[in-house]
Amino acid sequence: MKAKDIKIDAKQLERQKRANFQERLKFIDFWVGYIKTHSDSEWSIQQNVIIDAQLEG
Repeated sequence: MKAKDIKIDAKQLERQKRANFQERLKFIDFWVGYIKTHSDSEWSIQQNVIIDAQLEG
């Protein structure tokens, strides 16, 4: 397969980009709410687990 043979639906790509952006905004809202309703020590421990997992993997 060559690059010229690849077909891209620009409208579909744009819809996916918009959906991805909306999903990210929802997650940011969720995370801000979580941080505001939980103690620093509680959520920082959980963040540490995520960061450590990323560094290991």
